[in-house]
Amino acid sequence: MNPRKIEMFTTNHIKLSIVILITALVAMGCSTSSSNNGSATIEGSVQPESSKQKVATSSVEGAVVTAARVTSDGSLETMEGTETETNASGSFMLEVDVEAAENIVIVAKKEGNEWRGFLSGEVENGSSVSLKPINTESTAESSVFAEVVASGNADIVQKSDIEAVVTNNVASEVESGLTSSAQIAAALKNSAEARVEFYSEMMQDNSEEALEETYELLAEAQFQLESELAASSSAEARSEAYDVFIESTVNAYVNAGLDASATAKALEMWSRVTVNSMTAVSSEIKNDARAQASLIAATAVDLAVQAEAEATEMSESSKQAIIDAGVELRSDIEASAGVASEVEAAFEAYHDKVRNTMESDTAFEATVILNIDNEINSDNGAKSNFSSSISGILKASAVFDVYESFFTSIQGTVESNLSGSSESEIEAVSQIMILINLAS
Repeated sequence: MNPRKIEMFTTNHIKLSIVILITALVAMGCSTSSSNNGSATIEGSVQPESSKQKVATSSVEGAVVTAARVTSDGSLETMEGTETETNASGSFMLEVDVEAAENIVIVAKKEGNEWRGFLSGEVENGSSVSLKPINTESTAESSVFAEVVASGNADIVQKSDIEAVVTNNVASEVESGLTSSAQIAAALKNSAEARVEFYSEMMQDNSEEALEETYELLAEAQFQLESELAASSSAEARSEAYDVFIESTVNAYVNAGLDASATAKALEMWSRVTVNSMTAVSSEIKNDARAQASLIAATAVDLAVQAEAEATEMSESSKQAIIDAGVELRSDIEASAGVASEVEAAFEAYHDKVRNTMESDTAFEATVILNIDNEINSDNGAKSNFSSSISGILKASAVFDVYESFFTSIQGTVESNLSGSSESEIEAVSQIMILINLAS
């Protein structure tokens, strides 16, 4: 998913998202009522060019389309009674008994060429589902998914996780053999395990329920994306679809029970572990993953900082300055092409703008805010210890321990410097300081 310019969370954006979602739900409801309850109707099209670029200039007519299940070793086994052909526009409609098998892939073949796209596990018989266009990119995503299934991690690695990191560049390298789908799947397994550990520690007895709800909401975000991409006819519409997808990904965590700050921490952890786990891929592939994962994390961090700022007595102009800093953060990450130094510079610039805003606001003492941040960023401070400790760690429990130590250290620093302040102010400043130092 190549970086695109976005303007997140504006009034018009939210209105458009609601309209798109309502339209998709109405369409699904209509098609569901007319579907065979013993199967699901899978609608899609074969377009050799990426759905994230322009619409294909020519479609694949007469391609044979079937459904296959991914076996335990990652191979494909064609499901009997599922076969159709694409029409003149490359479109197809396939009836599949999705309850007869788990982990289903749609396969299109013509003249020695093969393209694939896989279904979310949330598809049910009696429903009608629109797949995003099947092409080289969706084929690479399906290859990664097959590896996820073969490794026994399909229950924790979500389709939206794969969507977030498999780009055109990844697809090209997977197709050429320069990068293996197993390498991408292994990285996503590590970050998914870290997510499970985060929920376990943060949500305690409610962790499994909250995690399952998160998965369901992530599946809904993926359904919405695919429906919009299937219906899109312009680059602007496709860009808007991905903007909504990022927003919906962040909201999945919040709506499942995490607050904004915890969501930002979870997504930053997921982002960092995903990228750090890609040790055997090219720099281009790693940069692609970093750009996309960082954009999602930056969106979550920005929203969390805004939420914490609202809990303080900061002026409206200061709160607006923080909103503006978030817009610049996402823009800088999009322009970075995922180069590590540039992504870090984007987060550092965001850190400086938020801290400077707090220093200049009368709600705080400038020297106190500066002292807190200087202590965090000193040679033996929380940030230095975090950076050195997290490097190279991939085991989920160990990753969380490093993050938890970082959070606790900053909390202590803020408490010691704001000993006479209210609990709400200490909590808000602590969370802001954690968030702006986490990825910078």
